[in-house]
Amino acid sequence: MWVELSLEVDPRDAELVADIVRQCCPNVAVEYRGPFALPEPWPAPAEASPALRATSALVRIYLPADEADARLRRSLRLALRFAPLARPARWRRARRLRDEDWQRAWQRRLRARRIGRLLVRPSWDTATAKAGEVAIEIEPGMAFGTGEHPTTALCLRALAELVRGGESVLDLGTGSGILAIAAAKLGAARVLALDIDPQAVRAARENARRNGVEGVIDVHQGTLTPGMTARARYDLICANIDGLTLERLAPLLARALGPGGRLVLSGFLSESARALAEAFSALGLRPLAELHEAPWAALVLEKADA
Repeated sequence: MWVELSLEVDPRDAELVADIVRQCCPNVAVEYRGPFALPEPWPAPAEASPALRATSALVRIYLPADEADARLRRSLRLALRFAPLARPARWRRARRLRDEDWQRAWQRRLRARRIGRLLVRPSWDTATAKAGEVAIEIEPGMAFGTGEHPTTALCLRALAELVRGGESVLDLGTGSGILAIAAAKLGAARVLALDIDPQAVRAARENARRNGVEGVIDVHQGTLTPGMTARARYDLICANIDGLTLERLAPLLARALGPGGRLVLSGFLSESARALAEAFSALGLRPLAELHEAPWAALVLEKADA
């Protein structure tokens, strides 16, 4: 038996609330009510920030019945009390679900998405690619999504514009492997996918196999190290992590990028974009584009040719 807990939130807060909840409850899905605006096609002006037109959003949490106790709910309420939300989250009445009902409910929340020239679909969705589209099939499991998080969608939008064929790519913090798979299916010659989480490594390898690109993608547990930057240079690096980690890794990321290479960064709030851009500019990377899906942002930077 499972329990579904639901939080009604401002659409601007949905992904932030989901990220907070995932710290102790990995089975989380976000559902937007009403029309919802995605960012304009890349590249967008740095000052452009899309309007969110959804009227409300639900963050749904799925827990085994024996884990959905009052102490957990109090912990979640306390964590959300100190979050910088546009308006307070409102709890809905909990629902009890049979095992088969909760699995169907989970799958209904994750559907195919079109992002640039990519069609990203969970394994149970039968959507087909249109002419000119590249299809990616992801088995999300419970800890990883299929591109529905705004930071992942922003990175996918950038990759769809940047990968033209033959590139060497590094995907740092690969998660389900979705960005590495996108790069490979768009034509990258080789992709190194890294994650410190062994569960992510297993998921990424399986998803690479599912998409027929296991021969292009090498998935390993770990992170970027000085030794790696001495051995290889990449045409394109994608790092969807968090702002503090990106700032700490900035010198290594800059060294790992080859002349004229491009760097896609995400995982941070819009208000942090300027400071991150300045940190990387000091290392010789000039900003090409800044993408937003409030409250998140992504940066595309370029290294000088020499």
